[in-house]
Amino acid sequence: MPSNRRGRQKKGQQRRAQAQESQERLIGILENTTDPNERLLRSSARHLIKISRRHRLPVPSEARHLVCRKCHAPHRFGDNAMVRIKHGQRIITCLECSSIRRFGGGPKSHRRR
Repeated sequence: MPSNRRGRQKKGQQRRAQAQESQERLIGILENTTDPNERLLRSSARHLIKISRRHRLPVPSEARHLVCRKCHAPHRFGDNAMVRIKHGQRIITCLECSSIRRFGGGPKSHRRR
């Protein structure tokens, strides 16, 4: 019995590792701004979200600003996304679905209670 359990744990670890590798590859595609292939960018953004949900992995912090959380469109800053900095907070607006995403703490985030 215990050997069977160990095998299942190992398969789960392998599955998560493969999912993380896939995430890294998809992030590499999204970060490559020289490739103007719109279809490839959209499908890789959708797949990144799907893989993260299916395997219960968080979207890596370096990729959270690359994809819209609402419509899953890849952000191309200046084309379909607008970036503003206000009071030390980065505000990204998706121009396709008008959703707003805020990163950073704002003017009083350094204060502790």
